[in-house]
Amino acid sequence: MLVHLSDWFGRVRGHRTDDFDDLRVTAIVSPPDWSFASPFRVIGSDRCGYFVKTIDACVGNARASLAIEYIVAGAGRLIGAPVCESSLIRIPEELDGYTMPPLTLSAGLAHASLALERADERGRPSLTARGHDDNRRRHVGIYALYDWCYGSDQQWLYDLDQDLSIYSHDHGLYLPPNTGCWTQADLEQSCDDRRELPDARDGLDPEAVEDTASALEKIDGEALANLLRGVPASWPVTDNDLEALGWFLEHRAPAVASRIRAFIEGRP
Repeated sequence: MLVHLSDWFGRVRGHRTDDFDDLRVTAIVSPPDWSFASPFRVIGSDRCGYFVKTIDACVGNARASLAIEYIVAGAGRLIGAPVCESSLIRIPEELDGYTMPPLTLSAGLAHASLALERADERGRPSLTARGHDDNRRRHVGIYALYDWCYGSDQQWLYDLDQDLSIYSHDHGLYLPPNTGCWTQADLEQSCDDRRELPDARDGLDPEAVEDTASALEKIDGEALANLLRGVPASWPVTDNDLEALGWFLEHRAPAVASRIRAFIEGRP
């Protein structure tokens, strides 16, 4: 069914809050690395380790990169793609103003990805280790998520404790124009573009191809709206931005499903 941008008007506005206290930073383990978004490692209130990205790193053209991290990870879960477990996390008032170059923290909501105890980015950016763990299946989800969410700066983690099981992570430069932000005009201009990974497709699990294509075909506006309503109200994206993005993802899903299904049908 054809999706119109007007179908999305009003689906996000009025629903966003900052009402989240399920997970909080209780200790900082290591300072930020000097990279895009400057992630740093913490212990959460659930006693697990996380890599955290904050709104304090979202400057200039990267003003929406934290929202992109949150949305792409959530979109990955909707189709069963192998994304790292992630959550909102609250930086408490007692850490407000805490300085660890290049960041000075502000109290509020940030994005947290569950840390793998022993991980490697081996082979980045190419997909490797297809014969390990269930990567023949997991690679399919990565192809789908990258195309669907207009990927860029592809980055993969391999879990050294799970036979190199692969995860897609660090999605802050996904979505057009791949600069850490988006506009309605960017989305409308790119909505029908192919955005496929160039990696070889031999050896993929045919059942996973069908499952992933079917999951994309079942994506509906309400599932996407629920995801987008979870973006905190304090983050620097508007309800209009999010509604345009909901349309973009719903519009793209069927075409991406067709491209993924073509992996086992011999079509280009």
